Amino acid sequence: MSGTLRKAVAEPVRDAVPFLVITTLWVVVMLVLYGLFLLTKPGDITYDAWVHATVFVVPAIGFLGHILQQALSS
Repeated sequence: MSGTLRKAVAEPVRDAVPFLVITTLWVVVMLVLYGLFLLTKPGDITYDAWVHATVFVVPAIGFLGHILQQALSS
């Protein structure tokens, strides 16, 4: 029974690793670009909250779509 359980757990974990790596890399890249955006903006300009939110919301929609796709394919 433990062999079956191990196989049942190992396969989804193995399938999730590439997605987790890609997600981690994308979050790091996104934060670096957002940091550059904040560092290079002129001091006399302020942005509304929606401008800052778009940095995180748009990729989050893609992540959620991928998670939903993976959940439905299982």
